[in-house]
Amino acid sequence: MQFHREQDIQHYGIYAYGKGEITVTIPRALEPDPPPIHEENVEQLHVPIRRETLRRSLIIMPDELIRDWEPQSFEMLRQTHFAMLADLDLELILFGSGNTLRWPDNALLTPLIEKGVGLEVMDTGAACRTYNILQADQRRFAAALLMI
Repeated sequence: MQFHREQDIQHYGIYAYGKGEITVTIPRALEPDPPPIHEENVEQLHVPIRRETLRRSLIIMPDELIRDWEPQSFEMLRQTHFAMLADLDLELILFGSGNTLRWPDNALLTPLIEKGVGLEVMDTGAACRTYNILQADQRRFAAALLMI
């Protein structure tokens, strides 16, 4: 699904998502030296952003992108993955659980609970849509997204 929204040239955004891929917008100012990538995954735009299609789980924040979040499926989730999110010093985590909404076991969420980080669980498509809405609020948040 492709979004129709204005391009934010100052923050990471989600441009589109579909089965097995999420296309993000990347402000050049935030990544002056982008990591090596396959050219077929990148669309160079005439504005100071570019688009990159990712095919692995990721964490996206308005000012940071973690391209390869370790768990590649819901079944691979461990408490250490949520501890990593808790260490990012955020107010809220949007967790995209893949194709369907699946709530992680409470034992996995202990690091977030201990630090008082809010968690919203939804399927990955809903998390992508919600990310773009929350981005305008200028809150400290992230979307941790498992692929559809």
